[in-house]
Amino acid sequence: MQKIYGIAMIFALFVLISSAIVPLVNAQAHAQADKVSFEISPHHVGISVPNAEESAAWYHKMLGFEVALRFKQGDMTVVHIKRGTCYIELFQVAGAKPLPDYRHDPTSDLHVHGLAHFAYQVADVHAAIKELKAKGAEIAMEPVDTPGVAFAFVRDNSGNCFELIQFKTQ
Repeated sequence: MQKIYGIAMIFALFVLISSAIVPLVNAQAHAQADKVSFEISPHHVGISVPNAEESAAWYHKMLGFEVALRFKQGDMTVVHIKRGTCYIELFQVAGAKPLPDYRHDPTSDLHVHGLAHFAYQVADVHAAIKELKAKGAEIAMEPVDTPGVAFAFVRDNSGNCFELIQFKTQ
């Protein structure tokens, strides 16, 4: 009887330890499978526009971007513009369809799957919008203040919306 009791205790101990170790091993295996071994950083956003040179000039005037690269590939003109570490790749493709009307409204655009907009962080949204208005930029949405952020939307010369965002707690 004592031998059976000892075997039962060993079995119970085995079950107890196994039930603690197996989830731990599974969690470690899952964490290892989720591990990403390469670094990424933001680089650029691509925008299809009717006239790449006009758009490059607009982004230069309004936001200080400089042309970094120009090239033609078949019926496509590509202009890369840069400010600091932020790049925009402007595509001009012959026969491209115009921007749909709903894409001119930053709130309507959220009702269609896909990339809705891109954003630039600024120190003061209100000051940036004031400056852009003075330069003739079209404001798609006036600044909105929340406890943590202030944001506004601007339309470029081709009607594409982008956001300016200010984080108040940083």
